[in-house]
Amino acid sequence: MDLKVDLEAERANMTTVSEATNAKIKVMTYFDRDVLEFDFERTAAGYRLRHRLVKGLVAKEGTRGAFAFDVGCGTGEYTVSLAEAGFDTVGGDFSKGMLTIAQSKVRNQGLEERIHLVRLESTRLPFRNESFGTISCIAVLDWLPDTYRFLLEVNRVLKHGAVLIICVDAAWSPYRFIKNIRFAFRRQRRDAQVLNAVGLERALTLHGFIVEKFLGDVLFGQAISHWLYDPERKFLANKALTITEPVDSHLRSLPILRFLSEHYIIEARKK
Repeated sequence: MDLKVDLEAERANMTTVSEATNAKIKVMTYFDRDVLEFDFERTAAGYRLRHRLVKGLVAKEGTRGAFAFDVGCGTGEYTVSLAEAGFDTVGGDFSKGMLTIAQSKVRNQGLEERIHLVRLESTRLPFRNESFGTISCIAVLDWLPDTYRFLLEVNRVLKHGAVLIICVDAAWSPYRFIKNIRFAFRRQRRDAQVLNAVGLERALTLHGFIVEKFLGDVLFGQAISHWLYDPERKFLANKALTITEPVDSHLRSLPILRFLSEHYIIEARKK
């Protein structure tokens, strides 16, 4: 009887692992196919705003000679920011296409001695315990089928007292809500998950982190989100941001309203 139960449990576990692996391969294929479009989109005004906010957190953590890890580094924009902040940096991603673009950026900016890029699977990190003084995780958790296993691995390779910086799509964003309705009417499936702020804080606490900062980015500016994330409309979006950003900088300091922003930006420290 016990043997039967164990075998059934093992089969269930193998099925779960298989499903997670298939999900990761699907995401990798998606990003490999659209890597150039992805990189171009990141030049849009809304993404540049998000980058500035994250870069501000990274800059105060930078220590020359310390090691940082940009997990799910994509085409390398945040990897480069970590190196510019003074870190010796590892950028890791599952997508070969993303890493190819990232490598060209590293080479073009002369940062080969400061940045090492590696292809990896985010829930099986090939590093020793407590290897890094800072880890950034930008737009990664949204795409993972096994968030909890990922956080366990990140905790393992992060030094005690060191910082994890996370950015994810916001679950309660009005723009996101409207966008999801459009997906439903067009019968399109969104492969990325949208994380609830309370659930995300709880998951971080459960995995040994203390949330020190929980920021938003775009609030009032969501009225022009169709411009903000369109790289073809950078000029119009930047003009509009001169009006909306001063308002948003005040609104996102209010605890209740920050949860309505377009992205959550979190600074958490390992206990």
